[in-house]
Amino acid sequence: MNKKELQTDIMLVIAAILWGLGFVAQRDGMNYIGPFYYTSIRFFIGALCLLPIYFTTRKIEIKIKVKGKPNNEYQVERKTVIFAGIIVGVFLFLGVNAQQVGLVTTTAGKASFITALYMILVPIFGLVIGHRTRKIVWIAIMIALVGLYFMSINNNFRMETGDIYMIACAIFWAIHFLLISHYSSKVGAIRLSIWQFVVCAVLSFIVALFTEHSPFINPSTLSSYTLPVRQALPAILYGGIGSVGIAYTLHVIALRKANPAYASLILSTESVFGAIGGWLILQESMSGRQILGATLIMGAILLTQVKKGQKSKLRD
Repeated sequence: MNKKELQTDIMLVIAAILWGLGFVAQRDGMNYIGPFYYTSIRFFIGALCLLPIYFTTRKIEIKIKVKGKPNNEYQVERKTVIFAGIIVGVFLFLGVNAQQVGLVTTTAGKASFITALYMILVPIFGLVIGHRTRKIVWIAIMIALVGLYFMSINNNFRMETGDIYMIACAIFWAIHFLLISHYSSKVGAIRLSIWQFVVCAVLSFIVALFTEHSPFINPSTLSSYTLPVRQALPAILYGGIGSVGIAYTLHVIALRKANPAYASLILSTESVFGAIGGWLILQESMSGRQILGATLIMGAILLTQVKKGQKSKLRD
């Protein structure tokens, strides 16, 4: 492993840890404010965190190196960056808020393992755009479906509402993953991150205005110390700075050069960190049936990533 590969792996591990523990912050924050307001505020904070980095790297990101172009680089047009940011931001909005709403009625541990299913969905969706999928992936899908059954279907053969949202989240994440892999090397990682954060924040804020109570008003008291947004501030700051500002950006930067299949293997460990965080901080627990399901899901994910050195079929 060379130095650049090691740096990429470290970035992905940090992102996985921050995302895994982010499930805890997301659940805690919603004790005080609604899911869409929480998403909107934390992604605005995440975008603000990147502004200093943007102003120091914008001259570099204006020109992107591409094989086959004169001088091996070309000028990125602003409309291309905006288009990419909007497309990626819309699917970020869908994925994040499906996850956020789902966390209202499911645990951080279950949510993290079900969300991780997106890593199996990535090669399936890749078929639509001409990517090849190995036979072992289809075996892994069957194992994952069995794991999802044990993880989410209770003894009355009913899936919880929160679990359904998490499955939708995994679908949106898979599409988002493919879009990031496609655009991050074409428009610049930092600019793409800022645009997708802003799009996600704005869309979430619009939905929150019509569906949730304002976190900046507490009708029962005039004290600023009991405002919902103030009580949720620790969770908001972790979500905005840690999960968004740092983790999402590391994810985008790493995917410029990393093998997407191998990257997804490292990122799959977020489900483990999510379960550990839920257990240590929120005192959550999983039944033996759910632990079996989690084990099968993680095993299926690992099965699809058995060859680190294999050339990825997800690259353009």
